[in-house]
Amino acid sequence: MSLDLQVFTKTLDDNLIPEINKQLNNFDMVVEVHPDFTFTTPTGFLPFKFKFNNPKFKVLEGKDLISGFELYKDDFSLAEKLEELNPKKGFMGKLLSKKTPEETFAPPEFEKRLANCTKEITFVWHVGDTFELRFAALTSAILTKLTDGVCCYPADDIWYDNDKIVENAYKEVKEYEDSLKEKDLKFHLFTKWE
Repeated sequence: MSLDLQVFTKTLDDNLIPEINKQLNNFDMVVEVHPDFTFTTPTGFLPFKFKFNNPKFKVLEGKDLISGFELYKDDFSLAEKLEELNPKKGFMGKLLSKKTPEETFAPPEFEKRLANCTKEITFVWHVGDTFELRFAALTSAILTKLTDGVCCYPADDIWYDNDKIVENAYKEVKEYEDSLKEKDLKFHLFTKWE
């Protein structure tokens, strides 16, 4: 099973990577993003090496771990998305159909901000690794905040307010991780960068 988050931004460049990495270190762990990562050609799995400062579970103490998420980048145009949702009707279509309200891509307050966005970044995490949610949620929230972007969870059509997006993402991650028992953990030890 996999789930995804989407972030829409005006700009996206590699100057953001050190700041994202720095901010990830604010969440009770020491983190390194893969040294070859670049936003210019992101595709597939993006790994992070990390170690918890004060892990809840004894089995994680002092361990170098690896986790991450799948990352995909596409061009984005709100106008094109709206056109797909509301295709133009031909003469007969107009004549025979009832007037229906136009479909929206997002709630109006988000569409105003989406109008300036040119990139769509998708963060996909899988349940086969306990910590993929941590990295997908926190990285997407940090990227949203740094770029003044827009973030959504499309499966439930949830659009996130940027005011406390990073803090709220961490709260959700902690609630999930705290609900687990040690026997439920699925993690991978870091050996080397591949």
